[in-house]
Order: sequence, then structure tokens, then C-alpha cells
Amino acid sequence: MLGFLMNTKGLVELIVLNIGKDRGVLNDQTFAIIILMALFTTFITTPIVVSVYKPAKLAITEYKHRTIERKDTSKQLRILTCFHSTRSLPTMINLIEASCGTAKKGLRIYAMHLMELSERSSAILMVHKARKNGLPFWKKREVSDSNQIVVAFETFEHLSKVSIRPTTAISPMNSMHEDIIAGAEGKRVTMIIIPFHKRQRIDGHLETTRDDLRHVNRRVLQHAPCSVGILVDRGLGGASYVSASNVDFQVTILFFGGHDDREALAYGTRMAEHPGINLLVVRFLVDPEVAGGSVTLDIDQTYSPEAQSKDEELLTDLKHKISKNDSIKYEEKLVKDAAGTTKLIRAYKRCNLFLVGRMSEGQVVLALDKKSDCPELGPLGNLLTCPEFSTTTSVLVVQQYQSELSQDSINSLKDGELTEGNSDSD
Repeated sequence: MLGFLMNTKGLVELIVLNIGKDRGVLNDQTFAIIILMALFTTFITTPIVVSVYKPAKLAITEYKHRTIERKDTSKQLRILTCFHSTRSLPTMINLIEASCGTAKKGLRIYAMHLMELSERSSAILMVHKARKNGLPFWKKREVSDSNQIVVAFETFEHLSKVSIRPTTAISPMNSMHEDIIAGAEGKRVTMIIIPFHKRQRIDGHLETTRDDLRHVNRRVLQHAPCSVGILVDRGLGGASYVSASNVDFQVTILFFGGHDDREALAYGTRMAEHPGINLLVVRFLVDPEVAGGSVTLDIDQTYSPEAQSKDEELLTDLKHKISKNDSIKYEEKLVKDAAGTTKLIRAYKRCNLFLVGRMSEGQVVLALDKKSDCPELGPLGNLLTCPEFSTTTSVLVVQQYQSELSQDSINSLKDGELTEGNSDSD
């Protein structure tokens, strides 16, 4: 069919025939016959294509696995990891290694290198195919950032036997989130992991790399077709890839309740299947002495009995897994106020990775500064990344997919943009 269409030249053919007639190559009779044949071919092209080419209608299948929290956990987990430079590669690869779980459960990674479009107006998506020529990677004298990333993931894929598909998305900053969302929808991924717009300095504090990256993250949170994780990179596993046999990570989940916390718990539970991962789940409950008091603790009125039931169901399932897996530990802590809660959280900062929900719910709602600099991280994420909370622990802030985001979540993102806009104008 493609060959047939390419042989239908149309106007170009008429121009060539006219040149041939003018130069005496074609006589009048031959010219007339060829013109009639060209017209005939042009007229019948559309009917033939319509009758012969019947593209199979794309099967509109339901995009089922949008969250990690689900009843059937045996299905393949698909994750889209995004990064802007090679700096975040070691942490991202070590996080992927920690997510492998057991060999019985499949893991497929789509690694998207995000590059800003500088000259051309249209976005480009380049899929890098695995090299099959057997040439060593060091044969190349000049290797760009994009090639280094491809080489890193190809090497990791061979060592860990995890299916990885590296891609490069080139687009303007104001539409970069569209590439991420389109990639997630096209690959039907369960979670998108995007880097935080700040990176760690030598002194341990976080500094902003580019302000426009935070806008990309916020738009992804608002429009993502699946769950989203924002990774605050503080060097998970060091500055190099940690092989599966050498993985020894302590992952701590701070559980307060709600769908985001349940998603973080579901992800952490899968991590705990890795033999090198030790998981600690800390659940914070309001102290019975102050239960019902709205002075020291805010009571979230949106925390429905249904949400509480889902929390209890997931935690009950976790306790059953603890009896079979001694690498999982569970603790419950009673808190009276925000200061006491913060103090308790500080006691757990000596771990490799914090897993927290973006918008925690439940009886315990931290009375933190709600006008935070980074509302995309939520109250817990802001606490764990503030300068006062000195730690070298990486943080993954998780937002579970909802068909409609809660109004609190939307307002927090919009308020952050308004606050930032006002500060810029000042």
C-alpha cells in the first residue's frame, strides 16, 4: 500500500511530462496517453486506498493499573523514571534496583531523559534501541550526556535483568509535562518518578537548580494518568550503582493515613521483597488523652470512614506479611502535638530512604507551615527537606492517582504558584 501511494506522484508527474514534451522527448500521442493514465491513477487512488486499507481499530482497553496499591499485586509493575542530567543517575538506578522485588513479579522501566528544546518548535521523541554490534562502550571517543545515560541503563539492564527502555524527550519547558504524561499514557505505567527541582550541595543543604523545573513537576502532579513520585536526591546508595548482592538499604515509611500514604506503603511493601531492603513502617496515631481536641491537633474532616477502613485493611495485610518476612517492621507512635510529632520523626532520620505520602490524612495532621515553599512535596515532604531537618536521607514523596484530585491538593499547588509569582514580582 505504501509503494502504491509513493508511485502516485500527482502534480510532479505532470510537470515532468510537460518538460519531456517541450524538449521533444515525447510526441503528442505518447504525451496524451501518459497524461490520461496519470489522471486515471490519481482518480482511482482514493477509492482503492479506502477499499483495500482497513486499519485495525485500536483496542480501547481500560487503563487498569494506575496505582501500585491494588488487589492483584502479581501483575507487572511499570515505572516511568524521568531525569534532566547524569547527576541523578546513580540514585535513580539504585531506586530501580530496590524496586525489583522478587523474580516472580515483573518490573519494566521506561527511562526518559528530559532535554529542553532550544531551537526547533516541535517536540522530538527518540527511542534508543539496544546495541547489537557487540562493540565495547569505551570505543566511542565522544559521548554525549544522552549517550552516557543510554549506556548506563543498558549496562544496568544486562547486570540486573530488568527490562529498561531509555528514551529522550526534547521539548520546551512549558510543554515538557505533556511529553511525560503522553509517555506514561502510551506505556500504561503505574507510576511516574520525577526529580525534585533542588539538589544537594556539599554542605548538605538543598539548592535550586532551575525554577522552571518545579512548574513541570506541578503540572505532572495535576494531570498525571497514574501515581506520581517526586524524588529528593541525597545520594541513595552513594555516587555509584549498588549491585543487587550489595544492596543494604533501610527504607522508612511515615504513615498517617489516606490514599497517598497507602500508595507509599504499597510501594514500600514491594521494595521489602528485595533481600537487601529493610522496611520500617511507623504509624502515627493521636494520643487518647488529646483525642478530639482541635487545639493541639487538626482533625481532617475529609477523612471518611471508608478511607479509614482501607487504611486498616492495608495495615492488616502488612502485619500478615511481617510474619513471613522478618525484614519488615511495624511500629505505632502516639502523638499529642506537632512539636512532638516532629521530634519523633527526627528519631528516624538515620535511614537511606523516606517514603511518604504527599497529602497525608487521618486523625493526625501535622500543623506545619501550610504556606511552604514547595507545596508539591506536601507537609511531610517539606519537613524532611527543610534546612532545620538536617539529614542525608533521600525522600520519595508519593501521590496516588485519583480520577479527580482532592480540592486541598489542587489548592496547595495553585497557592504555591501564586506565592511564587508574587515573590517574583517583588
